[in-house]
Amino acid sequence: MRGDSNKNCSEILKWPSTERRSAMGYESLFQPIKIGWVEIKNRIGMAPMNLNFTREGYISEQQMAYYAARAKGGTGLIITEAIRTSEEGTNRTFYDNPHLWKAAHQKGLSELVETVHHFGAKIFVQLNIGPGPQGSSKKMGLQPIAASPVAFEMPRENVPKPLLSAIENGEIYMGLKGEMPREMTVDEIHSETEAFAKSAKMARIAGVDGIQIHAAHGYLLHSFLSPRFNKRTDMYGGSLENRMRFLLEVVRATRQLVGDKAVLGVRTSTDEHMPGGLTGNEVRIIVKELEKVGIDFFHQSGGSYEAMNYFFPQEDGACLNDVKALKEAVDIPILGYSVHSPDIADKAVRDGMCDMITLGRPLIADPEWVNKVKDGRVHDIVKCTRCFFCVMRLTQGLPSRCSVNPNLGRERYMQEYWRGPTKMSYWRATG
Repeated sequence: MRGDSNKNCSEILKWPSTERRSAMGYESLFQPIKIGWVEIKNRIGMAPMNLNFTREGYISEQQMAYYAARAKGGTGLIITEAIRTSEEGTNRTFYDNPHLWKAAHQKGLSELVETVHHFGAKIFVQLNIGPGPQGSSKKMGLQPIAASPVAFEMPRENVPKPLLSAIENGEIYMGLKGEMPREMTVDEIHSETEAFAKSAKMARIAGVDGIQIHAAHGYLLHSFLSPRFNKRTDMYGGSLENRMRFLLEVVRATRQLVGDKAVLGVRTSTDEHMPGGLTGNEVRIIVKELEKVGIDFFHQSGGSYEAMNYFFPQEDGACLNDVKALKEAVDIPILGYSVHSPDIADKAVRDGMCDMITLGRPLIADPEWVNKVKDGRVHDIVKCTRCFFCVMRLTQGLPSRCSVNPNLGRERYMQEYWRGPTKMSYWRATG
């Protein structure tokens, strides 16, 4: 999707609605949906976002309260930020994501699951093998690894203006060019595949409702899918069949360890929006193959760090043409992203463009977004202004803050987000 198609999607309906509408006015958004064996109470999910609330890889009290606020706010599905599945991948990134490769990490995840469940939402974890071309040697002095030695480069016209200004003024650690990665060896591919599956098993034991494999935005698995980044000449490069081999092996290894009942899905960018990059036609083929090997859902995204205007669309509903084409190609539930307007979100689900909508920054700005829509208080929603203050704080290595939500980052002090007594059973924890 390019050019005028963005404009057409953004004009589906105006935002915000000026009329008071009850939940019946957004009936499609408040229908339950079943993904695998998991029933979700509505069609609204929280997209995965790292806000730097982790404490050296461990889930923090602030992190749990932050997710609790969005679950209490009515969100049906919480998808966590990317969780690293191996120490090898973690040591090659600047950002402090949660970790999950030893028992000490698993304990914190279990606490998070109980918290989200207490407030009435389901929780999927997003697992990420490694940063790929977006990696950094600043943390441990280790060169990033990727499909091939191809560095990422952000064209100025693809960078949102607030971020571009911050980059050029040296206010954040992110630059327009990445470090040169080295090519990942076949032994490393096999090792990281095994580590990923083990992390998924740990997440399953911790009680999560589902697992999402992160293969988007130029990260490691995405770098293998992308002909722009993948210049390999072995069995993991060249043809689309070879480029998707790593991802399919990860899916199969994970399924083998977590079992048939575990909900398993994938997220990738439906169009890289870069010369020589992954296209929508290729992604539709990839998702069809993923469906054959047993994934239960697919979560759409767009662009990458090289095309951040598609990663963070500036026009509401700009992703919907891409997700509609994908929805028509497969039978599994499809999750769309980056729709701020409840009118556009409801229409997208009602018209069958996607099965769910996931919100990112709108839930940062207003954790009660869902409840306000359900109660017919759309005019009370605190709107995300797309100012990128949350992203800029992240790229400074600081906990994220929000220019319109002064409570972001202090939810742990607010008693309404403290978890109450939780009734557990062995079956509930393990499925």
